Amino acid sequence: MPDGTTMLIDAGETDQEFIKSVAPLKPFPPRPNAEHAAGYWIADYIRHFAPHDRPVALDYALITHFHTDHIGMLLPSSPMSATGAYQLTGITEVADLIPIKTLVDRAAPNYTTPVNLRTCLETNNEKTLVNYLKMVDFRRRSEQPVEGLRPGLLDQIHLVRPQKFPDFHIRNIASSGVIWTGRGEDTQKYIPADAIKDCHYDENPFSNVIKITYGKFGYYSGGDIPGVPNYTQPWWRDMETPVAAVVGPVSVMTLDHHGNRDTVNGAILRALRPRVIVQQNWLSAQPGEEVVVRLASQEFYSGPRDVFATGMAPETRAAIGPIMDQIYRSYHGHVVIRVAPGGSNYEVFVLNDEDTAREVIGHFGPYPAN
Repeated sequence: MPDGTTMLIDAGETDQEFIKSVAPLKPFPPRPNAEHAAGYWIADYIRHFAPHDRPVALDYALITHFHTDHIGMLLPSSPMSATGAYQLTGITEVADLIPIKTLVDRAAPNYTTPVNLRTCLETNNEKTLVNYLKMVDFRRRSEQPVEGLRPGLLDQIHLVRPQKFPDFHIRNIASSGVIWTGRGEDTQKYIPADAIKDCHYDENPFSNVIKITYGKFGYYSGGDIPGVPNYTQPWWRDMETPVAAVVGPVSVMTLDHHGNRDTVNGAILRALRPRVIVQQNWLSAQPGEEVVVRLASQEFYSGPRDVFATGMAPETRAAIGPIMDQIYRSYHGHVVIRVAPGGSNYEVFVLNDEDTAREVIGHFGPYPAN
């Protein structure tokens, strides 16, 4: 953030059993290599780019929801934390390597939305979530803050030195199926209370959603919320439409749910009208072809748009075809967005993710902030 405040959104790990279940789909290969787990490499990246005038730490870690590709994947081989309280994978490994001052997720403090998650753990065989909650419990015993994202609030996640940057803030848009109305701090419970009957439910619609604003610059992060229900799913699976109505125009958006085909509907494109789009993809099903068609369409909003993917499978690019090259500017690498002081414009840099030098391999912009 402009004053040096730091935040990490999610830290996941590939679930190899899931990969086997969706074969012949493939994950993007580990970058820079598979010598270490994802949590280690995330921490290494943070150390590389963290402000050098203070000890390396994260002021915030925001967990959008409790799927393994967002919190980690517990394995029998996962090492034990130095605390002895939990094992290391994803966000728990990052937390052992880099201090996290405040942990924010979608269900703290009680973890009872949409059902009692602790009761459901054994039913769903959610060993990874059990491990995450062990870290939560350890943090509480150690008096380290753990908070639930509260929809509608402005600056629950805030700058350490806010007086220097009054035009910067983070608005909490949605969490656990509750959405900000756009008026003050009012919210609406969008997912009906009786919609979830038991422990077998999908986490994605309950994702945390935020909007970061700095002057004219706006950045949208929506976790894995869906926006395109299939014919067997209820209306409330379209989370994107009501979310889009209160987010409004942004300069940059990350694609919901990695660009899977159940997301990026017309309503969110019409409302957000992003000039730059980041796709955090890791599986060869991402993006869905129809998502690319919507992204490229001038019907939802006019003007150019540049899409940057973190790791595009060659077979995906070949199968979807030339339409991708109309809008995609980069298909792999770290995507770094640097915003000018005051938020009037921004640039995009693509870094080589195949080694730890992380040199610039692409530069785009500057773009005027929207």
